[in-house]
Amino acid sequence: MAQPDKPKVKHANIKGGDKKPPVYSSQKKTPSTLFTSLDNWTEKNSTALLILIFGISTLFSFLLFNARMDVGGDDSFYIMNGYNFIHKGIFPSYEGPLYPLVLSIFIPFLGIKIIFFKSLSLIFNFISLLFLYKAFKGRIPSLILYSVLLLTAVNTYIASFGSLTYIEAFFMALQYVLFYCFFKLQDYLQLNNTASLKDSWRLWLPVGLFIFCIVLTRNIGVSCLGALMMYFAVRKQFRYILYVAGAFLVFEVPTIILEKTFWHTEIQWNSQGNLLFLKDPYNAAAGRETLNGFVMRFFQNSDSYISKRFFQILGFRSENETDTIPWLTFFTILLLFVSIYRIVKSKNWYLLTVSLYILSMTGSTFIALQTRWDQPRLMMVYVPILLILFLYGVYDICKKAPWGLQVLVVLIVPIIFISELNSTLKKSKENIPILSKNLHGDIYYGFTPDWINYLKLSRWCENLPKDSIVACRKGPMSSMYANGREFYSVYNVDSIHQTNADSAIALLKRNHVRYILLANLRLNPNVADGQIINTVHRLISPIARKYPQKIKLIQQMGTSEEAQLYEIMY
Repeated sequence: MAQPDKPKVKHANIKGGDKKPPVYSSQKKTPSTLFTSLDNWTEKNSTALLILIFGISTLFSFLLFNARMDVGGDDSFYIMNGYNFIHKGIFPSYEGPLYPLVLSIFIPFLGIKIIFFKSLSLIFNFISLLFLYKAFKGRIPSLILYSVLLLTAVNTYIASFGSLTYIEAFFMALQYVLFYCFFKLQDYLQLNNTASLKDSWRLWLPVGLFIFCIVLTRNIGVSCLGALMMYFAVRKQFRYILYVAGAFLVFEVPTIILEKTFWHTEIQWNSQGNLLFLKDPYNAAAGRETLNGFVMRFFQNSDSYISKRFFQILGFRSENETDTIPWLTFFTILLLFVSIYRIVKSKNWYLLTVSLYILSMTGSTFIALQTRWDQPRLMMVYVPILLILFLYGVYDICKKAPWGLQVLVVLIVPIIFISELNSTLKKSKENIPILSKNLHGDIYYGFTPDWINYLKLSRWCENLPKDSIVACRKGPMSSMYANGREFYSVYNVDSIHQTNADSAIALLKRNHVRYILLANLRLNPNVADGQIINTVHRLISPIARKYPQKIKLIQQMGTSEEAQLYEIMY
C-alpha cells in the first residue's frame, strides 16, 4: 500500500489494524520558521496549555453564568417540551426533539430546576471543547489547534450559551464528537481501504449515530449527512456513500416508526419545514416562498450572518449594530474558498471533510431560515470551525514565508483574543451583580420592570384552579416561573379580525382558556417608553369594546408597566 506523502510523521494507534495512520507533526527536518518553532513549543507545552485553556473556559463560564430564563422564550420552550413529554406524553416534534428528550430524563426526579438545566449546558460546553481538541489533535498544526481552543474558551457568546438552555451547547458537543468519530473512521479506511463492512461496521455505527443525533437536534442537521456523502464522492469512494447513509438509517428508520406508532407524530421535518417555505412565518396567508425568494433569502442571510453576526461573535462589531457590510461578506467568503483550495492542495482530508460540512450546513441555513430570524447563535456554532479553516489557509500559504511575514500572520490570533477578551470582561462585569442576586434567591433581579411584573403574575397564577388555562404571550416562560403550570401561548392573531369580538371569544373557548394575562412587554427591552408586544392586547380589545361585562380584572402586578390578569365570563 502506498504510504502517505507527508515526510517523517508520528503515528497513533488505530484499533483493528497493525498499520497506523499519519498524524500531523512539526517534529521533522524542515527549515526552521516561526511557525515550526511555535508548533514545537505548543506541542512541548500541550499539557500546561490545556490546563490553562480549560481553566479560562471554567472561569468565564462562571462569570457569565445566566441564572435567569431568556426573554426570547425558546430556552423555556425546550424545557417545557421535555416536561410535556414526561407528564402528557406529547412528543416534541416541532423543533429538533433530542435536546428536550435529554432534559426530560431529569424532570421526573427534579421537576423544573432552572439552575440544574443551565448547568447541563455548561457540561455540554466542556464536552464540546474537549472533543474539539480530541478531533483535531495531530491532524492540524498545533499552533492552529491551541489558538482556536484558546479563542473558543474566551469567547463571550460561547461561554454565555454554556448557561442557556438553548440547543447550541448541546449541538456543538455532538458536532465535535461526530468529527472525532468520523476522523477515526477515515484513519481506518486510509490504512484498510479494502476492508469489508463486516470488518468496519463498529466504526460506521458511531458515525451514523451522531449524524442521527445532530439531525434529531436541529432539522437543518440533515445537511451534514449530505456533506459526508459528498466527501466520499470527491474521494471516489462510492460504496462508502451507501455505508454512511445506511449507518444513519439504522437509527433514523426505527425512530420514525416509533414516533408514528406510539405518538402518532408527523415526520420531524414536516412541522417546522412547512414554516420555512412560507413567505411570512407568522402569516400563512402571505403564501409560499418562490425560487427568487429563496435566492434573495440566501444572499440576505449570507450578508447578515457573515458580515454582522460572525464579526460580532469575534468581538469586532458591537452586538447592537444592525447594518451589514457586503464587501466584508465577500472578503470572508473569498478567504474561505482560498483556504479550501489550500486544504485540497495539501491533501488534508480531515479539513476537506470540515470544509464540506461548513459549506453544506451554512448554505442550508442561509437558504432555509427566514431573514427575520437573524440570531448570532445560529452562526456561533460554526465559528471555531471557521477559525480553523481560515487560520489553516493563511498558515499554509505563509508556511515558507520569511519570519517577518509570519510574525504578521501570528499576530492575527492575539488581535482576535484581545477583541474577544475585551467583550467577555465587559459582559462579566455587568453579569456578576445580577448573578449574585439570582443565586441568593432574587430570581427576578436583572429583568426589566415589564418582565418582573409579567413573571410575578405568572407565578401568582398557581393560585388559580389547576384545570383552568391562562392565555398569555410567552406561555413556556410563564410555565417556567409557575412550576410547570400550563399556559396557552398567543403568538399570532392575524387570522382574527381585530374588531371581531365573537371570533376572539370562539378562539379562547375552543382552547379552554378561562383567564388572560395581559402585560406591557417591551418590543425593545432597552427602551422603557417604546412600543409594547401587543398580540394579546389585540385579542382582548374587541371583547372589551363589545362585551365589557365578559371580562373581569382578577389581579394586577405593578403600577408602572403593569401586568393584569382577567377572567373571561363566557
